[in-house]
Amino acid sequence: MGPRVSQAAILDDRSKSFGLFSAAAVQDPYPYYKALRECDPVHWSEIAQAWYFTRYKDVFELQDRPDLSVDRIETIYSYLPRVDAGRFSDIVDHYNRWLLYRDDAYHDRLKALFIRAMTPRAVERLRPMIQRRVDRLLESLAQQPAFDVYLDFAARIPTQVMLDLLGLPDDDEAMMRHWSDRCSNFLFQPVAPDKEKMAQEQRDILDAQQDYFMPVIEARRSKPGPDMISAMVQADVGGDRLTDLEILATCNMMATAGGGTSRSAIAIALWRLHQFPDERARLTNNPDLIDLAAEEFLRFEAPTQRGIRTARGDFEIDGRTIRKGQILHIMIGAANRDPAQFVQPDALDITRTPNRHVSLGHGVHYCLGAALARLELRIAVKSFLARFPRYRLVSDKIDFMDRTASRRPVSVPVLVH
Repeated sequence: MGPRVSQAAILDDRSKSFGLFSAAAVQDPYPYYKALRECDPVHWSEIAQAWYFTRYKDVFELQDRPDLSVDRIETIYSYLPRVDAGRFSDIVDHYNRWLLYRDDAYHDRLKALFIRAMTPRAVERLRPMIQRRVDRLLESLAQQPAFDVYLDFAARIPTQVMLDLLGLPDDDEAMMRHWSDRCSNFLFQPVAPDKEKMAQEQRDILDAQQDYFMPVIEARRSKPGPDMISAMVQADVGGDRLTDLEILATCNMMATAGGGTSRSAIAIALWRLHQFPDERARLTNNPDLIDLAAEEFLRFEAPTQRGIRTARGDFEIDGRTIRKGQILHIMIGAANRDPAQFVQPDALDITRTPNRHVSLGHGVHYCLGAALARLELRIAVKSFLARFPRYRLVSDKIDFMDRTASRRPVSVPVLVH
């Protein structure tokens, strides 16, 4: 995780948002969150031209505040090259079809489809399939003395599950994961991106996805099956049918957003258990604690570290005036470590109750894939500990990808024999 930065050094960096955008904060953001939360919890960043909220009470309120929008059009335009950004407008159009970034009638009609497919009861029916896939991966990995718990295990589970949900062949796993990784990298921008290169890569990927998915969508229109693409093709959503481009965007959203939460949560949970050996022993010896433990993993290391909203109108919070059109960064990772809400927030406690973390949101924009992400996390960690109770990390230090909006490891090498 790199050398620890002193609190004094962080506080001296007030003009640069307490170092929130530094390379050190990418690897370990929590000291920087602490500085912001204690010194300027409703913080205006001149660098980002946006507000940052780090207290639990503010984050909880703002996640479901009706006068805030999740519309990301302007944000995505900011990811494009400044010169003639309009030539990449097709990228903006694609992400504007994502349910995650809408809060209008389109959001409501598409959400109804997912609510039916992603209820806890519906997701629970996926347990045997997920368990089979996890067991098969672990059986293969057991033949090796060492492997990468992120790349070889955690990153593969949600991709394989998504292939099942969409009715796509296992042979397409590597391609689907590559697309998901690159789309995620675009949406959770690196600290200093090459915008021209990333925008062109996005266009290439979206073109490839269109070439891949359009024949599949057409085939499901002719011969539907028991999969999500068929459900979207047949869905009557508010009297309308989803267009092919809307279905394509939703497939990409499911693979990118859905898979990202699980893969990060699984890998980071196993890394953090290595750092907290007493908690690891408790869970290994008492696997029935996995439900409570999964919530603590999500609290301790939120896979998505912030949510982004746009003010629909002026309002005040904590004596500060938020103006219409301003961007708000709702710092989920900071809220989950707020001592005003959680006792000893920087300690991993797998039996923590209550544990009302904000990692999966709540209200209108509650994560629709929450039940699936939780199930994948529980099955993966419980099964891994049962198979490899004495696993060891090759190094206590792991590197995280160069982004501040999410937590995703580059790799987590482990020894199991």
